[in-house]
Amino acid sequence: MSYVPLPILFIMGVFFTFWLILRKFHRLEQKKRDLPDLNGYLYAHNQTEARCSACDSTEFKDDGLSHGKDERRIISCGRCNTMLYRFDPPEESA
Repeated sequence: MSYVPLPILFIMGVFFTFWLILRKFHRLEQKKRDLPDLNGYLYAHNQTEARCSACDSTEFKDDGLSHGKDERRIISCGRCNTMLYRFDPPEESA
């Protein structure tokens, strides 16, 4: 039976834990980037006005895609926190 020193096992555990955390964060960020825009969301759920598809609420909150001051916004339900759609500001032409 081979002997692996305790500090090496501890370091391996720390790296594995950080890897799991980063993997979870990356999945969440990818899920945000894959959200449809408003028109795509309305079409996919056969709605004329935006409502939450999970709880039918019209109370929304918006967060930045990568940080709080990001112009690209993620619109979520204010009641159940379901991510609904993204809002990209129109590009300015020079």
